[in-house]
Amino acid sequence: MKHGHVKIRILDEVTMIVVGLHGSHILELYNHFGVYSANYFFNPKFKLGQWDGKIRYFHKDGKTYLYLLEDILPRLIKYGYKVEVEDLRQTNVVVPELVKEDIFSEYFHPDTGKPIILRPDQLQGINALIEHGYGICVAGTGAGKTLMCAALVATYGKHKIRTLTIVPDTTLIRQTKLQYIHVGLDTGEYSGDHKTLNHQHVVSTWQALKNNPKVVNMFDMVMVDECHGLRGNVLSSLVTKHAGNMPYRFGFTGTLPKDESDKMAVHVAVGPLRSEVKAHELIELGVLANLNIDVIQLEEDLKKQYQEYCEQEAIGKPPTYIQYKDGYFPDYASEKSYIHRNDSRIEWIARYIDTKRDEKKGNVMCLVDNIAFGRQLAEKIPGAIFVNGKDVKTAEKRQAVYDMFKDTDDLVVIATVHIAGTGLSINRIFNLFLIDIGKSFIRVIQAIGRGLRMAQDKDSVSITDISSDLKYGKRHMKVRTNYYDEAKYPYKKHKVDYKEQLRKVDMLQ
Repeated sequence: MKHGHVKIRILDEVTMIVVGLHGSHILELYNHFGVYSANYFFNPKFKLGQWDGKIRYFHKDGKTYLYLLEDILPRLIKYGYKVEVEDLRQTNVVVPELVKEDIFSEYFHPDTGKPIILRPDQLQGINALIEHGYGICVAGTGAGKTLMCAALVATYGKHKIRTLTIVPDTTLIRQTKLQYIHVGLDTGEYSGDHKTLNHQHVVSTWQALKNNPKVVNMFDMVMVDECHGLRGNVLSSLVTKHAGNMPYRFGFTGTLPKDESDKMAVHVAVGPLRSEVKAHELIELGVLANLNIDVIQLEEDLKKQYQEYCEQEAIGKPPTYIQYKDGYFPDYASEKSYIHRNDSRIEWIARYIDTKRDEKKGNVMCLVDNIAFGRQLAEKIPGAIFVNGKDVKTAEKRQAVYDMFKDTDDLVVIATVHIAGTGLSINRIFNLFLIDIGKSFIRVIQAIGRGLRMAQDKDSVSITDISSDLKYGKRHMKVRTNYYDEAKYPYKKHKVDYKEQLRKVDMLQ
């Protein structure tokens, strides 16, 4: 059925509007491009019936996102419209030459001392982005994403294009800036401490930019490192609302979000996936370290409480011990509070970490999600250093701790996953511990990535995933092992009666 003409008016590099649609088609597109927000069912507006839980990417006035054009256009043609495009953008877009493996061969790798040569998988990702002029490259953590960013920046930089690279935190500003400078890029920094904008290329964080978003308009190209963070409102706003006239838009990450609304937020900001190399493929190629994951469930003993319940409170047939145990804590917060205040449990974890540290080349990175718990754990391990946002506030001080991994073989660093769980580049982590880190896909896979980097004396990493056998601990462990299966990471499960183990050890001493 013919429905006449519609006009697609491209307003800028982010938004467009479809004019002339029939009302029924507007409603159909409005519903099709509406995706449920993550955890929408907890939102008070949803509970009160004031919101249907969906984020809309096609609005009832016809306004939508440019990077949805490839999906919207075939639908308009199917509806029977003749489509006219009016492009209001003023930018003359350039398409640089494709990158070659020797783009940085005159510079030497700081670890090996050899000329920097890009690998085939890195070239594939970089050139896929150049061919399209926007989009996302997914490369497993440790694949050398910063070097790939540098190659893209250098290539566009040859055409006098100013670039802005946005990284998650100030520690990564330093790492990225140093890498760019090392390969000859004129690089400045925009952060709380430094605002050197008089350079062709600048590295910043969204935290710094949110206070002065007009800075974004000084650049022609945006590079979002760890672009899965675009699901956050502030970063997404910077790249869509404030960078609307920026024609060159790229994202790098080791993990795209699983939630549909989060994936859509990334897509409309920097474009679709252009290239992907998964971590297990890089392990098979010998680019990343081999890994072995021990999934340890620490058993909580509630038998005494169960016996008292059966004798004094149960009415009728009592629940099984497992049923009683699963219902013992009313919610996740109370369960988490219990295990994080359990001194015997903390003592067992501390001793286990200490055992790993005592092995040859035993450097340990331990990620936790709670400052109070991390402090208690660090206090029980001789010489352990605890890195978090309150006690070690500056990026320079945190980096000084991370630098100790280079020349130490028995280091224990405990860090909050919020500080050290994403993007951090430390090669000589031989043992990685994940303690009760929950079920977030991004958090779990990014955390695993902290241990996958190779070093001259490292080709494998031992990963220990510790949780409880209580209700939410079991649920979260199941979700994490599903992620491991999907990522093709090998793992083994163990149950440990930690109180019994402590008792036997103490008897022998």
